[in-house]
Amino acid sequence: MPAAGDRRVAILGALVGLFASAYLLIDYVFGSGICLTGSGCDIVRASSLAYPLGIPMPLYGVGYFVIAVALALTDTAQVGRFRPRRAILMWSLIGLGVMAVLTIVELVVIGAACGWCLLAALASGIFVLGAVRIWRGGSGTQGDAAQSSRARRRRTANTDATRAATRRFAVATASGLGIALVVLITVPLVTSGGATVGTGVSDAGAPTLGAGRHEVVVFSDFQCPACAAAAPLLTELAQEESIQLVYRYFPLASIHGNAVAAARAAEAAAVQDRFWDFHDALFARQTSWSNLSAPDAATAFEQIASEIGLDIGRWRSDAASAAVANDVASDERAAREMQLAGTPTIFIDGVRYLDRVDSDSLRQALDDVGSD
Repeated sequence: MPAAGDRRVAILGALVGLFASAYLLIDYVFGSGICLTGSGCDIVRASSLAYPLGIPMPLYGVGYFVIAVALALTDTAQVGRFRPRRAILMWSLIGLGVMAVLTIVELVVIGAACGWCLLAALASGIFVLGAVRIWRGGSGTQGDAAQSSRARRRRTANTDATRAATRRFAVATASGLGIALVVLITVPLVTSGGATVGTGVSDAGAPTLGAGRHEVVVFSDFQCPACAAAAPLLTELAQEESIQLVYRYFPLASIHGNAVAAARAAEAAAVQDRFWDFHDALFARQTSWSNLSAPDAATAFEQIASEIGLDIGRWRSDAASAAVANDVASDERAAREMQLAGTPTIFIDGVRYLDRVDSDSLRQALDDVGSD
């Protein structure tokens, strides 16, 4: 029988992976507001690649790690043609390979890092380490028939004690991770009062588009890729007169170095009633200015202002003014007061929208609101 430590490594990896996947699934379905890598989780979740076959990716992770936990707790003695040690090793290697591919897709294709996904990938590596050690640890045979009855009893007692200790470790680890999961779910609810209704989410001076019966307020960051993906969908609904779209600034300056400058540039365009033209251009060209130095980004913003026909002298003056800076900061303060953690954050008629940000889901949400 493999040493208890070998099995515990596999159990730890499987349970941590299950914990990360379960929390991600809750985040995908209900929204959580907690991400280990800034807005990375929101960006990944907004990607169509996060829903293969229309199923949230974390649900696959939950299924994989549930089986991993079961295998890690299985007796390694061969039963018929079933070889548990080989099954554990093969399952762990399959998981590691899939996690490696998904991590590459996340970082290279989507261009963002979800902390919980990375934790699940790390957990799969720990599971592999434990599985390899189990595979190399012995076949679990009970010894020769020639052994003395005392030696067999002693070996059986040691085996039973090891199994009991392993079960206690599994229960203790699962309990600790379960408590952590509950805390992660409840803390955002407690700190926000448990409400999903935003008090005063709209603002009389904010840029608006459309005249639909439903007011949709979006707190957005011009440098956020998820916001860039959501913007055309919201604009389309506003142009169809399905909604009245209200834009509010929420630049995440800690992770997006040009976000505040972009927001001020857009607000300066709003002074000349050209906010939505500037808004569309900023998002359409996001990849071209996001990683520029501050002076180069300012040049890119000025080019947009020139192309859409703004009075450049006035635009420069407004973009650098205290009034514009205060307007952007006011929206940011409102977002912080509402405990908003990421972008885009959307409210439909004052109620926070927590579903996928795609055309079908948004339209369904508007239909549901209309039928209430």
